[in-house]
Amino acid sequence: MPQQFEIEIVHGIDKSLVVTESESLQQVKLDAMNLFDIPATEANQYVLRIKVQGQEQQLNESETVEQAKLHPEQKVILAAGAPFGGC
Repeated sequence: MPQQFEIEIVHGIDKSLVVTESESLQQVKLDAMNLFDIPATEANQYVLRIKVQGQEQQLNESETVEQAKLHPEQKVILAAGAPFGGC
């Protein structure tokens, strides 16, 4: 069974979200949006980002939590923005 742990979703305030290693980042984004009462129909208007050495880096939503190397208590930013290649 995949490991399950909490990450922190940052969107104005921080909220905890339980994820599994095998979960897609697309699903994590939808679950994070739900935490903040953002409709799933607006998913294309949001991206997930993390800070790496002080720089924000957009996560690839086709990856899993494990592939993105997210770890327990990781801060993940739910940000308004265009997905890869979008405007």
